[in-house]
Amino acid sequence: SRRVLRLDEIPLRLQKAFIATEDDKFYEHRGVRPDAIVNSLRYILETGRVRGGSTITQQMVRNVEPLPVGQSRTLQRKLTEAIISLQVERRYTKDEILELYLNQLFLGGSAYGVEAASQQYFGKTCLDVSIAEAAMLAGLARSPNNNRPDRKPDNARARRRIVLGQMLGNGFITEEEFEVADTESLIASLQTDEELAVSMGDDESEWRPNEFLAPYFCEATRVDLRKRNLVNKADLLESGLEIHTTIDLGLQVKVQEIFKTHLQKFDDDKLNYLRRARRESEFVPVSGALVLIDNRQGRQGFVRAMFGGRDFETEKFNTATQAKRQPGSSIKPFVWTTAMKQGMRPSSVELDTPLTIMVGTGKYWSPRNFGGGYSGATTLRRALERSVNIVAVKLVRRYGLSAVRDTLQQMGIQTPIPDNLGLTIALGSLVVNPLEHCAAYSTFANGGVYYPPVLVSERRNRDGITEFKARPKGNRVLDENIAYLMTNVMEGVAVRGTGARSRPLERPRAGKTGTTNDARDVWFCGFTPQFTCVVWIGYRDYRSLGAGRGFTGGRLACPIWTEVMIEAHRDLPVLEFDVPPDIAFYGSGPGFKEAYLKGDNWSPAPEQQPADLRPLEDPGAPQPAPGMVPQTPQDEEKELEDLFGPIFEGFNT
Repeated sequence: SRRVLRLDEIPLRLQKAFIATEDDKFYEHRGVRPDAIVNSLRYILETGRVRGGSTITQQMVRNVEPLPVGQSRTLQRKLTEAIISLQVERRYTKDEILELYLNQLFLGGSAYGVEAASQQYFGKTCLDVSIAEAAMLAGLARSPNNNRPDRKPDNARARRRIVLGQMLGNGFITEEEFEVADTESLIASLQTDEELAVSMGDDESEWRPNEFLAPYFCEATRVDLRKRNLVNKADLLESGLEIHTTIDLGLQVKVQEIFKTHLQKFDDDKLNYLRRARRESEFVPVSGALVLIDNRQGRQGFVRAMFGGRDFETEKFNTATQAKRQPGSSIKPFVWTTAMKQGMRPSSVELDTPLTIMVGTGKYWSPRNFGGGYSGATTLRRALERSVNIVAVKLVRRYGLSAVRDTLQQMGIQTPIPDNLGLTIALGSLVVNPLEHCAAYSTFANGGVYYPPVLVSERRNRDGITEFKARPKGNRVLDENIAYLMTNVMEGVAVRGTGARSRPLERPRAGKTGTTNDARDVWFCGFTPQFTCVVWIGYRDYRSLGAGRGFTGGRLACPIWTEVMIEAHRDLPVLEFDVPPDIAFYGSGPGFKEAYLKGDNWSPAPEQQPADLRPLEDPGAPQPAPGMVPQTPQDEEKELEDLFGPIFEGFNT
């Protein structure tokens, strides 16, 4: 950790402590001390070993990575160090050099610079350190971890006394100040274990080493910085950079509160059920992930919130960026998109009838809808609203795995999609991570333009000069008309389909639920003109969440999505989705107009009566306790129960 201060913010007693012990002629020499160099050379010639004697300027330049000095203990390095130190002294003032030195010096543990070290050891700013504490910090400069007061107090006490003597010898303190500082309790000045626990606990007003309000986002940002070569490791840790991120911290705090509340409620219900069944030993906490991306002009792709786990201290694995989970029916919009690209429309009719497919010598696969029923002739709109498996499989069979894979990859899915998935890709047998899934859904919201997720908005150097600034860079991957047709169909999913529990958002929205085999993964992926949000819930060990209609994306993930989106849109105007000029609407039933592309050879779809457009389930219905409700044919949204097993066997996956 590091906190950069100006020199005038660092107390004079602390500056003098370092000068006294490391370079008492700092304000007199020009970067090197000839007498120290001669003594070092003599020592090298006599012993064959290199010893110290470097000035503060020399120590500073060896710790600045862009300078070709390094840390090797060789005569060549000492000579290079001296030459560069002379050049630095000609270019910068003594105060500028001392300021950089005191901010970048490693002082043990995770502390770089005097402010971070003061917070780490004393739990307070360096402005408040005593003379004794200043001497203790200065004593860490030569061998930080070997002189840490919280690990090796005897060593720290001895070094402190040496530094105090040097301060006295240089006239920086009086005899009386020396006596008082020398007798000051070292242990009493350190943070106690209890104080350290508080500073790393829930009190966000306290400084907490290695802990952030959004730890999963911060770690994802660090990985992203390195992956894109925006900074190297040394610069990230030692150069006092200002990294500005895209996160909305106020929204992030709300997201964490909402998500943890829902997960805790699920855990409580599950534990109560297991206790009644005398299976309490089977309990493990449920996991979840969330990504929220901005769709607004000039901010497309900016990640505003991320939930990657409950506790970063115990779970470093970020489910939002690292988990590879099956998306279930949340993949179907991309299958439908592939069909729309080939000329089908929301009103196109497909037969939802029994289907048997040969998948190998003597092997057959008969996909089925949940509940086992079939609806006959149905429009693509109605099929997606009701998440009809048979229609999804027929579309993939007609247009091919390669075409569906191209759509997915063009729209943002970067995880490899193997050939052996075959037709099962229609039911979500591939794997994705929540971040890329959210970015792919954002392509719909952005009218067919894909924007890569952005975590870092700006990088400034220690002088406040901007060295990098993120600007949205979109790539059109889908015709805007097709993007709108799919958005319009998914609006139906959110209004009267499996995503109807998003109703409290009370603004235009589109999305799709997903539930995998045995409810191992449940999703809700949706968007408005302003934001796209994806929510995933499941167990890390892939166990089932539970059996019954209470364990679907519509029941578990959609309410979280809705609460988060309400917070994200607070005080924002209600916007409709932009309708491209080539889109036209024609009547397709009482009070309903279907979307078409101008120039289409239009013919009316089968009339959809009001009963056909009702929500699949009552969004206000109470949620059952985990594991307590048997499955019924009315569990329309739980699409893949007992399906993937025979599918994978047939495809040898």
